[in-house]
Amino acid sequence: MQAGLKMRLPKRTCLVFLAVTARVYGASGTEGAAFLDIPTGAGPAAMGSAYAALANDAYAPVYNPAGLGFLPATQAAAQHLAYLDSIHYEFLSFVHPVAAGKALGASAQYLGSGDMAGTDPSGASLGDYSSRYGAYTLSYGQQVTKKLSLGLSAKWINAELDDTSANAYAADVGGLYQAGSKLQFAAKIANAGSQLKFADQGDSLPLAFHAAAACQPRRRWNLALEALYGNAGLAGVRWGSEWKPLEMLAIRAGYRTETLDNLSALAGVSAGLGLNVWGQELAYAWLPYGDLGDTHYVSLVMRLGHGPDAQKNLIQYQNIRTHSAADKDGPRPGGEIAPEEQQWMELLNGGERDAFGRINRPESR
Repeated sequence: MQAGLKMRLPKRTCLVFLAVTARVYGASGTEGAAFLDIPTGAGPAAMGSAYAALANDAYAPVYNPAGLGFLPATQAAAQHLAYLDSIHYEFLSFVHPVAAGKALGASAQYLGSGDMAGTDPSGASLGDYSSRYGAYTLSYGQQVTKKLSLGLSAKWINAELDDTSANAYAADVGGLYQAGSKLQFAAKIANAGSQLKFADQGDSLPLAFHAAAACQPRRRWNLALEALYGNAGLAGVRWGSEWKPLEMLAIRAGYRTETLDNLSALAGVSAGLGLNVWGQELAYAWLPYGDLGDTHYVSLVMRLGHGPDAQKNLIQYQNIRTHSAADKDGPRPGGEIAPEEQQWMELLNGGERDAFGRINRPESR
């Protein structure tokens, strides 16, 4: 694959780019398109990418398409990553519920080296060139029961190294099970597909099985754990946590073991912040990679309205309020919420609680 490139290596940037795409992430053997394992989204990245059991949002096409079955509303996400040296990593996604418990998603991932100065073995200039990888994904997720959702992603992978290109096709299959309002389990097979072939040499995609769990031990805490299995067995373990001291602020931290090959223990650390304003989140994440340098993520998740389930819940919630208002005992002192309202609110996600809270406080509009 790289024979035609060796005459044009521009010192550090290309060496780092080849290290990233050949596998900074520590799986055994030679794999193509290893950029697929670079964390996507500042929120998930800050949590160590332990996100397969939490991905019921705009990141579902990448982390677990089954999460689309529990998607609360239409969402879009965008990311920019200032990666190592001049390398940059971009991400866009859009997910939309088409019916209650059913949703479609699309995403694009792009890793580029920027312009690099090529030289021959004697040091003579061969002009500038660039290298890039892209993955373009379509996803579908659907609830098969009230607690279980299944999903499928199909992706086209394209790579260009100097004047050589290659293509591959792959699929992800996932499941997400909500054991309770505060406990979820997930499983996913990622990157099952064809080889990425440059000329006569092909490399397998980074095939992996993910087993994950997430829980909410307290109202403002989320914890996640995920194990990755490759062809050679256990490839890594991921752990993530999220604490919300305020409704608008999330503090995140995580750790990944699959990044540690030939790097210091610090290379597995991740941390970040999320700022939630009017239901939209702007997030930042910091991930160090030892001597290779630090990476800085910035991403935005936009929530665009409410899905079919939220609209149905809104109607039911309004009915509950109507019955509560007609209570013969009259209004409750101090604005106290009726028991049936409190039980209903506990079943809603954060976005739905915000929307229904505005109904409960019309004077704030």
